[in-house]
Amino acid sequence: MSSPEVDSSRDPLCLRSLLVLTALGVGLRLLLLAIVGELELQSDESNYVYLAIAWDHFGVYFDHHRYLWPPGYSWLLSQFIHFSGAGALLAIKLTQVLASASIGLSTMLLAYRLGGSMRAARVAGIAWIFYLPLAAFTHLLWNESLFLALYLPAIYLCLRVLQGDDGPGVNRRLILAGLLFAGALYLKEAPTYLVPAIALLLIPFAGSPLEGLRRATLLVGVTFVAVLPWCLRNLEVYGHFALANSMGENAYNGLNEEYRNFDLIPVDVQRGRRGLSILSRDVIRRELVDAPPGSGWSREERLTFKDDELVNTIERSQAMTASGLAYMRAHPGWFLRSRIKKLADLVTPLSFYTRHQALGHYDRTPLGGPFMRKVTSLWAVGCVLLVLLLGSAGFFALPKGPARLLLGLIFAYTLATSMLVAMSRFRIPVVPLLIACAAVLLTRDRSERRPLAASATLATWTLLLALWWVNWPEVWTIFSEMVWRAEA
Repeated sequence: MSSPEVDSSRDPLCLRSLLVLTALGVGLRLLLLAIVGELELQSDESNYVYLAIAWDHFGVYFDHHRYLWPPGYSWLLSQFIHFSGAGALLAIKLTQVLASASIGLSTMLLAYRLGGSMRAARVAGIAWIFYLPLAAFTHLLWNESLFLALYLPAIYLCLRVLQGDDGPGVNRRLILAGLLFAGALYLKEAPTYLVPAIALLLIPFAGSPLEGLRRATLLVGVTFVAVLPWCLRNLEVYGHFALANSMGENAYNGLNEEYRNFDLIPVDVQRGRRGLSILSRDVIRRELVDAPPGSGWSREERLTFKDDELVNTIERSQAMTASGLAYMRAHPGWFLRSRIKKLADLVTPLSFYTRHQALGHYDRTPLGGPFMRKVTSLWAVGCVLLVLLLGSAGFFALPKGPARLLLGLIFAYTLATSMLVAMSRFRIPVVPLLIACAAVLLTRDRSERRPLAASATLATWTLLLALWWVNWPEVWTIFSEMVWRAEA
């Protein structure tokens, strides 16, 4: 079943062209960083800084009492704090800008492999350069930029193996992919179960079952060995073999009476200060998210001892997960309705960039003036809408084969993991893949007709429009009352 989908001899890869586009993208992100300077820390940004300062000062990585994050981002920030002092935040943002080169180059290479042409790669590169919601993460203290810098090359290497790019380099590609996946897992735990799923996908495209099994175990084995030290550390500290654990807190937020969306929580705090209506209380379509009044459950923070032994963060998280699952089983109708809202929150036109504009975080920068605030916010919304529409159409336009299976698996996995807690940030891992698919769509041979692809695209676009309509009240309220406010 090993058959290359891309004949590189038809359109040779021009790496120089891709490097030029990569440099332009990095340059634009450096310009954005220079323009915005230091921004007020928001939500988890403060938590990362706190954990890093504690690690540098005490030499210990604390948990957050409610969850245990992977250590990678806090460790890196602690190193910058140790060696750079007051310049640590700027140093890690510069690192993120430089790491974005990997994101841009990987996006273009993925488009090249999917579309088989340099035109597709260049279009993907231009789209990546100007995709503002993604570019903005390089000057914020979230780990998305560094995560994608490792995650996307791993996906690209797996795609090459799946497409029949065998030869003596297949082992090196799988080993490198495993190390990159492990590095990504040290930053975000989200793709924990995606790696074995991709490994299973390798088996039928390896030429023989035995060779497929060897490749699958090689990918999983390398990843597992690389994350093993931290898992063993947690086994020693918490008594549980785990890389990280945030499931309980996510269950509290996603399987509970009260609707929570972390795109909106800080916005609602700001709206309360300004005397405006509270989105999660007064604007959201309540028929989707309302649960039986008084049916909610509280965090297990009072759970300190069990059988005369101290309960730690992971054990408390496990108890919260059990409470969330019990609540879901008790209210199946609410669960199904509320997941529609989760879908809408995942594909919302909003992004962290527009959220920060609404909160006024850019007000002291040139991007926060009335004109630039409105223009760039519309630009950010347009980026999201176009990439979701064109990227989904481009995915269905791909020919049947391992590439479409791989991307379909990643899209389905991201969708499934977002059904617990959803927000705009959780779609970031698939945005570069959607950009690559959109580039393939825009550069493909128009003579190719695929009726099933057209039908699937129409169905997906109809779903997207319906989900955007669900979120229209809050999106319109944020724009009309906060982003388009008269004052600078």
